[in-house]
Amino acid sequence: MKKTNLILLIIVLVLVIVTASIYFFQNTSSQPAYRDFAIKDTASIDKIFIADKNSNTVLLERKDGYWEANKSFVARRDLTNLLLETFYRIEVSSPVPNSKLDKVLKDLSVSGVKCEIYQNGKLSKTYYIGGVTDDNIGSYMIMEGSDQPFIVRIPGFNGFLNVRYNTNPNEWKEKLIFNYKVQDIAKVTVEYSNSPDESFIAISKGNNEFDLKEINGSKVKFDFDTIKVKTYISSCKLIGFDAYISDSLQQEKYDSLSVLPFVAKYTIEDIHGNAKSFKTYLRQNITKLLDDEGNLYEWDIDYLYGILDDKTVVLLQYYVIDPIATGKYEFIKNTEEHDY
Repeated sequence: MKKTNLILLIIVLVLVIVTASIYFFQNTSSQPAYRDFAIKDTASIDKIFIADKNSNTVLLERKDGYWEANKSFVARRDLTNLLLETFYRIEVSSPVPNSKLDKVLKDLSVSGVKCEIYQNGKLSKTYYIGGVTDDNIGSYMIMEGSDQPFIVRIPGFNGFLNVRYNTNPNEWKEKLIFNYKVQDIAKVTVEYSNSPDESFIAISKGNNEFDLKEINGSKVKFDFDTIKVKTYISSCKLIGFDAYISDSLQQEKYDSLSVLPFVAKYTIEDIHGNAKSFKTYLRQNITKLLDDEGNLYEWDIDYLYGILDDKTVVLLQYYVIDPIATGKYEFIKNTEEHDY
């Protein structure tokens, strides 16, 4: 009898241990460390690495007053601030229900975006971001090493969180060609390939003095309005573009454009002698836009191409370029007298 009781006791103990082990391992992923996606001390974050399944990667590193992307350019401030805000505000809504578990895990493994966050030089968190829930209120996330994904949201925000973890390096670049303080501009050179006589050099000599010269550096043969020159130089200080041409088409587009005559070439030289320039090119009427008489425009009337110093091809809008698409003779001084 005693032997039977001992055997039963051993069996019960084994069952208890097995049950406890199963319960422990099934619930490991629900422990705080596996659901703690948020980081409240965002000031301590000094490096962020984001990667997708298509080998697109973005490495963000905090520098003195800015973030550097992929060790090559300054990251957009609005995107880095948005990402840091996301780290701070995200919170777990609930575990993914069993009915959707397999599908969510599969989607995360196939298309999830990986995010590594470093604080004070050490890896702090690694997790994967998936798609959105059916109600568009939450997004699926899972910690590395866990088998339990969660529905994560930002209180008061309905939308896609995964788009904030952008793996396209071009999207992290500032869409600016010229970004100067007007007092730092020494001269602006404008060349027109089809109208060379309209080309000119607008010069800031300092002390509120300005000059206008021919493209070859000689003096213009007319009286010019220094206020117009001053205004023109100021209008060149901030010039942006609309979009990058996709990476897969960059080389092809550059090769086709670079053999054509440019519309204009704009060059700014700063007071330290550093120069930056870009060229503009006509863009075909891809959208088949018609004029008021029903005829096709030969060229796009909204956009044109631009080629930057590093041979990157971008898309520019006319409303941005038109204010600086000025000809030399527009600076002629108006000699007509007025009575006030």
